[in-house]
Amino acid sequence: PTSAASLRGFTRAFEVVRKSEVEKVNAESVATTGSVVLPAAVAARFPASVHTLLALGYVRMLEYQGSDYAERYLVRLEKVLQSEKVGDPAAAQDYATTREMARWLALWMAFDDIVRVADLKSRSSRWSRVSGEVKAKHDEVLKIFDHFKPGVPEFAALLPPSLATKLTAWDRARVMRGKSPWALPLKVGSHSVAGMLALRGLASLKWLRVRGSRFAAEQALIDKWLEGVVVGLQRDWALGHELALCGRLIKGYGSTNERGKDTLLHMLNHLAPIADARAAAAAIAAARTAALSDEAGTALDTTLVKHGAPARPVKAQPIRFVRNTARATVSKTH
Repeated sequence: PTSAASLRGFTRAFEVVRKSEVEKVNAESVATTGSVVLPAAVAARFPASVHTLLALGYVRMLEYQGSDYAERYLVRLEKVLQSEKVGDPAAAQDYATTREMARWLALWMAFDDIVRVADLKSRSSRWSRVSGEVKAKHDEVLKIFDHFKPGVPEFAALLPPSLATKLTAWDRARVMRGKSPWALPLKVGSHSVAGMLALRGLASLKWLRVRGSRFAAEQALIDKWLEGVVVGLQRDWALGHELALCGRLIKGYGSTNERGKDTLLHMLNHLAPIADARAAAAAIAAARTAALSDEAGTALDTTLVKHGAPARPVKAQPIRFVRNTARATVSKTH
C-alpha cells in the first residue's frame, strides 16, 4: 500500500509539472477539497460554458482568502460577462472572454506572498508528493528543509501602506549607499514540529494580508485591468478579448512579476486607447506576443513603437562602485 501511495504521489507531481497553470489550480483544489463543485447559486449567475474554469477559480478564492474574496471574484467576473454580452450579443464566441478572465483573474487575485508560500509548504499533500518524488520507503527517515530569504518587499507587503513606504524607503537608502538590499536568510525544517508550527503560524496571517500594502496595490491594478477589458468589450469584442489574454503577462515573482505588471499598464495606457478598436486589438496581440517571447523586452519596445506607442521608460538603477582590493594591495607593496 505504501509503494502504491508513493507511485500515486510521484505520478501526481509529474502531472502538476507537465500541465498548464489552470490545471495546476485544479490539482491544488482537488488536493484541498477532494472535488471541484460549483454551488448551484453561483452556477446560475454564469453561462454553462464558463462553469469549468469558474469552479476552479471560485474554489481557489475560497481557499486563498475566504467567502468574501470569492464573492469579489464573482462580482468582477460578472462585469466582464455583462460587457461581453454587449460586445457579442449573439454569443457567437460562446463567452470566450469571460472564460479567459475566469482563469487569469483567479491566478492574479491569488498572488503569491509569504502567507501563501507558507500555506503551500505546510500542507499534508506536499509531504505525500515529496515522498513520492524521492521514492522514500516506509522505513526511511525523510527530512525536508525549506530555504527562505524574505526581504523588505515581503515584509512590507503585510504592513499598512504608510509603514510599508517608510520601510521601503529605508531599504532603498541602504542600496543607494552601496549596500545590498536587506534580506533574512532562513532554513526551516518542515519535517520538525518547530518548523511546521512556524509555517502554519505564518500561513494563518490571512487576516493581515488584506490590511497590507501589497494587497491594496494588487487590487488597484486588477481593477484597472478589469476596467480596460470591460471598456474594450463594449468598443469591440476582439479588443476586450485581447486585453483579457494579457493576464498571461502576470506571472512569476519579484522583478519578473513587476515587469509583467508594468508592461500591462503600458499597453492599457498607450495601445488600448487607439481610436480604431480593431487596430488596438491587433497592436495589443502583437505586443503581448513580443513580451512573452523576449524577456529582455527589446522585441516589445520595437512592437510598441511600430504601433505608435512610446517604448517603455527605462527604470533608474543604482550604480555600485566596488573597491578593487587586489590592486590596492599591490600599490601598497610598491
